Amino acid sequence: MDISLARRLLAELAGTTILCLFGIGAAVSVAAAHVGGPGLLLVALAHGLALAVAIYAFGAVSGGHFNPTVTVALAARGRFPWREVPAYLAVQLVGGVTGAGLVYAAYAGTATAAGLGATTFGTGVGYGQALVAEAIGAFILVTAVFALAVAPNAPKGVHGFGIGLALTTQILVFGPLTGASVNLARTLGPDTILSLAGEPAAWSQLLAYLAGPIVGGLAAAFLWDWVAGRRPSESVEPTATSRL
Repeated sequence: MDISLARRLLAELAGTTILCLFGIGAAVSVAAAHVGGPGLLLVALAHGLALAVAIYAFGAVSGGHFNPTVTVALAARGRFPWREVPAYLAVQLVGGVTGAGLVYAAYAGTATAAGLGATTFGTGVGYGQALVAEAIGAFILVTAVFALAVAPNAPKGVHGFGIGLALTTQILVFGPLTGASVNLARTLGPDTILSLAGEPAAWSQLLAYLAGPIVGGLAAAFLWDWVAGRRPSESVEPTATSRL
C-alpha cells in the first residue's frame, strides 16, 4: 500500500510526541513526588509502554521509528530510503520538543523544578562513559527493532511490546549514568523547552546523545544482518518495519 510521505511524517510526529510526552512526564512526576528507588522502574516502564502504544498506533503508517537512531540504522542497511531520512529526523525532533512542551504546559513550575525530565550525565560520569552507555543502550534497542520488526520470520503482533521492553531494559541499566535516552529527540526536547523557559540546559553534553546512539545503532544493524546472513534490501518500502 502506497502511503503518502505527508501521512507518514504525521504518524512519526504523533508517535514521537507520545513517546516523549509520557517518558518525560513520568520522569517529572516521579521527581515531583520524591519517589526513591522505585522511581527508575516507573520511568523505564513509562517509556517502554509509551513506545509500544506508539508503535501499535502508528507503526503501520510510518514504520514506527520515533527515534533518529532507528531511522539512520534502517537506512544504513537499505531498509529505509535515504532521501526521506531528513524529513523523518526533522519531525522526530519536533515531536520531542512538542512532547516536552506539553509536559511543561501541564506541570509548569513543577516541571522546571524537576529539570523537565532532561537526560544528563550522572554524578561523576564522564563523557567517555556516557558515550559507551548511550551506544550500548541503542545497540539493544536497534537489535530488538531488527529482530522483531525487520526479520521476515519475526513473530506477529509482539514487536511493539518487545521493542518497548528493550527500551525499558536499557533504561533500568543505564538510566543512572545518562538517563538512557538513546534518542536525540528525547534529549533535545527538554533541553529546548528549558532554554526557552530561561532555565539552564546541559547543551555541552548533547554530542554524547547524538554520537553514542548512532554508533551503537549502526553496530547493531550491521551485526544483526551479518549474524542473520541477510543483505540490505534491494527495494525499500518505507513501512516495511511494521509487523502488524
